[in-house]
Amino acid sequence: MLSALLIALREGVEASLVVGIVLVYLSRTGREHLARFVWYGVATAAALSLGVAVALERWRISEDGFEGLMLLIASVFVVTMIVWMNRVARHLKKEIEAKVEAYAGRLPGRRAGGFFSLFS
Repeated sequence: MLSALLIALREGVEASLVVGIVLVYLSRTGREHLARFVWYGVATAAALSLGVAVALERWRISEDGFEGLMLLIASVFVVTMIVWMNRVARHLKKEIEAKVEAYAGRLPGRRAGGFFSLFS
């Protein structure tokens, strides 16, 4: 249980870093009005996570077996993320800013919120 909590905590910190980068970029480019759609996206992602948690609770799957499978899958994701971050860490911020610039310029407000929910 502690390991699942630590993984969730780490993922939350990473998501908050991405949201922070997006918010700072929007502020620097004078698009503060789009910040509310970032928060709509964050709220949508949180609601979907809660919905999946409730659905998994209702299915009554063996908790130990499911937790073991999820920890194995999470460890694969962590290892691949470390390898990926070693390759792209230098250019990641610029790529995120470029994508936000492209989407913020051409998406209307509600669609921007959907984009930011996937981004966070």
